[in-house]
Amino acid sequence: MKKMKISLIALLMFLTAGILSAQEYKIPTTNSKDGKLILKDFSGSLPIEGYNGTDIIIASTSEDLTPPAKAKGLKPVFPAGTDNTGIGLDVEKTDNTITVTCLLPFTRDGEYKLRVPENLSVEITSGCERNTDISIQNLKNEIDIKTCHDIKLANVTGPLVLSTISGNIDVTYSSINTAKSSSVNSISGEIDITLPVKTATDLELRTVSGAVYSDFDFSDTRKNMKKIGGNDMNYSLNGGGFKFNIGTVSGNIYLRKGN
Repeated sequence: MKKMKISLIALLMFLTAGILSAQEYKIPTTNSKDGKLILKDFSGSLPIEGYNGTDIIIASTSEDLTPPAKAKGLKPVFPAGTDNTGIGLDVEKTDNTITVTCLLPFTRDGEYKLRVPENLSVEITSGCERNTDISIQNLKNEIDIKTCHDIKLANVTGPLVLSTISGNIDVTYSSINTAKSSSVNSISGEIDITLPVKTATDLELRTVSGAVYSDFDFSDTRKNMKKIGGNDMNYSLNGGGFKFNIGTVSGNIYLRKGN
C-alpha cells in the first residue's frame, strides 16, 4: 500500500509539472478578413481552433528551452530567425500578415496548440522531414496547406488549397464560401470530403489507381458528366457553381452529403 501511495504521488507530481510547464504567447490582431496568418516549419501534431476573438494564442508544452548554464551571456542562434517569443518561435508582422516560424530542429516535436481569430486566412507549409499532422476547426476564411502528412479540417467554410504528398485529407464543411475555387490533392493518400447537400459546384474528380465513392446522386445529371480518361471526370453538382478540384494518385475519394 505504501509503494502504491508513493507511485500515485509521483504520478501527480509528473502531471502537475507538465501543466506548470505549459506556456502561452499572444499576438494581437484585428480579426479582419484581410488578415493572414502564415505558419512555417512546425513539427509534430498541430491543432488549430478558430474562435471569436482578436488574439492569436499559442500554447506550448515543449521541453524547456532555457539555455544551459554554460551559455550564460550568450544568445541562441537559429538558421530560420530569432526566438522573440521565448517558446522557440520567430514572429514577424508585415501590415495585415503575421508570419510565425518554428525554430526547433525537425528532430524535435514542437507540441504547440493554436487558437486563431476565426476570420483570418491561414497558410501552412512544412517539409517532408517534419512529421506534421495538421488539424483545423471553426475557421471561416481561406486555408492553404502544403505538407507531406495528414490534414484534417472540420466546420470550415472558406476556400481551400490543400496539398499533401503521403497523407490523408479529411474535410467537413459547415457551409461554403463560393467566392473562390478550391483544390484538394494528395499523391499517396485518401481524400474524404463532406459537403452540404445543396452545394452548387463544378467538380473535377481525379484518381489514378483508386476509386470514387459518393452518396450524391450522380445518375440524375449523368448527361452533365464528362469522362476525361481513367477515373477522371467533371461533374456539375446542383446545377454547377464554383470550381472544386479533388485529386489523388494512389488513394480513393469519398464524397459525402452533409447537412
